[in-house]
Amino acid sequence: NAGGQLGDGTITSSSVPVVVTGLVGAVQITAGSNHSCAVLADGTAQCWGDNFFGQLGDNSTNGSLVPVSVSGLSGAVQVTAGDFHSCALFADGTAQCWGYNGFGQLGDGTGTNSSVPVAVAGLAGVIQTAAGTDHSCALLADGTAKCWGRNDSGQLGDGTFIDSLVPVGVTGLAGAVQVTAGDFHSCALLADGTEKCWGNNAFGQLGDATTTNSSVPVVVTGLDGAVQITAGAVHSCALLADGTAQCWGYNGFGQLGDGTNEPSSVPVVVTGLVGAVQITAGYYHSCALLAGGTAKCWGYNGYGQLGDGTFTQSSVPVVVTGLVGVVQITAGWHHSCALLANGTEKCWGYNAYGQLGDGLNTNSEVPVVVTGLVGAVQITAGAYHSCALLADGTAQCWGYNGSGQLGDGTNEPSSVPVVVTGLVGAIQIAAGSYHSCAVLADGTEQCWGNNAKGQLGDGTLFESAVPIGVLNLP
Repeated sequence: NAGGQLGDGTITSSSVPVVVTGLVGAVQITAGSNHSCAVLADGTAQCWGDNFFGQLGDNSTNGSLVPVSVSGLSGAVQVTAGDFHSCALFADGTAQCWGYNGFGQLGDGTGTNSSVPVAVAGLAGVIQTAAGTDHSCALLADGTAKCWGRNDSGQLGDGTFIDSLVPVGVTGLAGAVQVTAGDFHSCALLADGTEKCWGNNAFGQLGDATTTNSSVPVVVTGLDGAVQITAGAVHSCALLADGTAQCWGYNGFGQLGDGTNEPSSVPVVVTGLVGAVQITAGYYHSCALLAGGTAKCWGYNGYGQLGDGTFTQSSVPVVVTGLVGVVQITAGWHHSCALLANGTEKCWGYNAYGQLGDGLNTNSEVPVVVTGLVGAVQITAGAYHSCALLADGTAQCWGYNGSGQLGDGTNEPSSVPVVVTGLVGAIQIAAGSYHSCAVLADGTEQCWGNNAKGQLGDGTLFESAVPIGVLNLP
């Protein structure tokens, strides 16, 4: 309590709770390094503690042992505190920040500290999103793309290896109709049926016949007629117009589906797969939806993620047991899920965190029904969690929640679906390893969960257990 961050009017540390003096009507709180803040029911905020950089937001740099009002702040729904700065989220998806700004963490385009809230630069116009381990990408209506977050392998595609806390344009990418993100690489499908990838290429996952990383998009060799793409941890796959598929990259578990375990830096044909209409890649496995509403999977199967009633890996596609009426399929790290035509969902594979959604924590080598989910129109799977978009524009998630990736305002895991707090008007949803994102009908985007590499795109590195707006994404 050396800076007064306990708010009890003293600088005496305490190993038991003490009452924050004069604070009433608080609905949410946050703790920084040496200061604390609270949002009140009337949409204002108060902070207390150290204020050397203006992180209390009261238009001064004087510390306070009791709460002081943040200057000019109204309509706030959530506040978050960093080491030496604070930020508030508003109901319209905009944000304001105050305090230390030496690294641009206030998001206002300057490096100047501020003792009062300043607006974080705005954004709108997305038609599809994709999330990798520590980065995210968005496809824009004009056929270009932007990415943000971790960039040590060039996975943002902006020609640099520098991380970015706000979206940056993918260099030279035009005519894109779909984008996807793997562990440390990204890919885009172009309108002419070709594909480009960028980022880490240690196992040939960029598909350009090399194993050289690239910070700008490179053409996938020999791929023609692709209609959909997907990226796993260190492999990529494409669905072709004739209902076949090709994959490339790491193949240690048979996830390329060509009957071997040999890696390939160019696309290879998935053996015996015909009539495919959608493809998805997990960490070390891949799955395809077939035209008749059934599904096949291949690759690693240690947790039953191939869904064939065994735990035996397969380097060629195997039928998912008892699955009929499928309209969409998705793969997480070590589990898979399918959306059925009646708006329900089934999942199979790893279930330690409840990511199968059946109310249990037991792995399953065959599909199990997600409990209580009705009206789903789209599904997505992260590392250890799953989410569904409902017909009414809301969303529900289940599984691991250590970073708030379920979006229900908590960090508690759930083995059944929980409602994503405050999300309305969603038209598309995507799950990264430990975060989730949704595109709204107005072309804006909101994300929630882990943000250690800036993957929420809000100009901070602070995780959020509820959806917050992505900046600078038109």
